[in-house]
Amino acid sequence: MARNYSIVRHERTQKKETEKKGATILVAVDFSNSSKAALRKAKSLLPGEYTRIVALHVIDHHFVDQCIHEHLGTKEEIKKKLFTSAKNRLRNFLLKEGMDLNNLERIICEGTPCVEINKKAVEIDADMIVMGSQGHSGEMKTIFFGSTTERVLRFIRRPVLCVPPEESY
Repeated sequence: MARNYSIVRHERTQKKETEKKGATILVAVDFSNSSKAALRKAKSLLPGEYTRIVALHVIDHHFVDQCIHEHLGTKEEIKKKLFTSAKNRLRNFLLKEGMDLNNLERIICEGTPCVEINKKAVEIDADMIVMGSQGHSGEMKTIFFGSTTERVLRFIRRPVLCVPPEESY
């Protein structure tokens, strides 16, 4: 009987820890008006003590390759400059949107945006991804290849909330 009590007690403890965990929301940020709206929506969705918001910015590795091809510096110099710029820009972006940086995780990585968004969502065990419906990619590129949002939707196995830019409301 003591063994069963121990199992029940353990399950109750796990349930309390799960309740405390709250939700983890991954917000993809490309500094567009849509990503501003996505960040605001994520902030308003689950205003709880245990909600965790993770802001993710992906430096497109194709852009890094293009900079190298244009002889704008060595790979290391370009990456250092892009990561430093993205770090400062993300910090300022979040502050401008009224986010508390102490209660927010920031991730900057390099890769293909749709792949990295999916990968990070799995790594952090995100309950939801919130992202803008249209970012900074060129219109022709979107017509021929689809948007980053569409590519995320094709491969993710988690809920995704696509938020239009605020002027579209």
